[in-house]
Amino acid sequence: HGAIVARELGIPAIVGAVNATQLLQSGEWVLLDGDRGAVYSASQADANAVVDKQHLTRPPQRFTDTPIATQLLVNLSQASALERVRHLPVEGVGLLRSELMLVRALDQQHPQLWLKQGRQSELVNLIAAQIRQFTQVFAPRPVFYRTLDIRSHEFQALAGGALSEANPMLGMRGTFSYMRDPALFDVELAAIVQVQQSGGDNLRVLLPFVRTVEEFIFCRERVAQSGLFRSPDFQLWIMAEVPSVIWLLPDYVKAGVQGISIGTNDLTQLILAADRDQGQMAATFEARHPAVMRAIEQLIQSAKQLGIPCSICGQAPVQYPDLIESFVRWGITSLSVEAEAVEQTYETIARVERKISLEVAEFVQS
Repeated sequence: HGAIVARELGIPAIVGAVNATQLLQSGEWVLLDGDRGAVYSASQADANAVVDKQHLTRPPQRFTDTPIATQLLVNLSQASALERVRHLPVEGVGLLRSELMLVRALDQQHPQLWLKQGRQSELVNLIAAQIRQFTQVFAPRPVFYRTLDIRSHEFQALAGGALSEANPMLGMRGTFSYMRDPALFDVELAAIVQVQQSGGDNLRVLLPFVRTVEEFIFCRERVAQSGLFRSPDFQLWIMAEVPSVIWLLPDYVKAGVQGISIGTNDLTQLILAADRDQGQMAATFEARHPAVMRAIEQLIQSAKQLGIPCSICGQAPVQYPDLIESFVRWGITSLSVEAEAVEQTYETIARVERKISLEVAEFVQS
């Protein structure tokens, strides 16, 4: 998540640099190549020269000449990035990461601590204020807010945070945690209602890490009780990142799911049994693995058959742009990527759609 925030803010970042704190000394200058994951020793003069050169040679944006049919959305979490991304040629926010958005706003306090202190109303207002920044900037374009997916090990450093579980990636997270204790989910819903009532009709909800249809039904009932469905524009989607969704998608749609967003990070992790938080598993964590690709293909095609939109908001299309052709051919509705990948993704989609159009034209002529 540190890498995700850095990418969103346009800051070079490298994670998993073994022994970096032992190898580097305070005050030492280094060059970071975030694209290649490389760290170079450098003097301050060298660093300034490289930065100046890159700034001067950065090409102007020129990638919107060709219209595209596949929707392009942006992933966000930091309000400080809004000014930089508001004019990008995207059709909305495909993923608003609530956890990363709220960490700073909560002043390093765990949201559960706010509840224990009886500060529910204050927390509702705070969350609503954070969300409203995004809905106002992107209106009338949709903003898909993913409700909190709090993994214990990522939030234990916050005041009032719970102790880390033995296996937090498979533990008390996602919609299952809502069923165990819906208090925080209800606070989020109240905040979303507040945004909607203040003119944020472009706000949508994404439920995270849904394991079972029963979990979705529980959440949908609470969403209905909140009154959010009174707005004709409101939609309730789920993240498709737990493999069970692959086979149960018709049941989810029957229960009221209005769209899915494929989270390639968790989907890859669960299909290949590779904990993405463990550096030594990096070689096994492969989003291009045939099993992962077949799962994505089945999800896209099933969604198409069921008549619901299907998006991808994971890192796969950013890390491996060559996969975009397969996603488009399978019938993906939209791709949601980090701001720095918008130009690359737009150009790739345009090229793929142009290629498909030529193929269709040649087939018709023959």
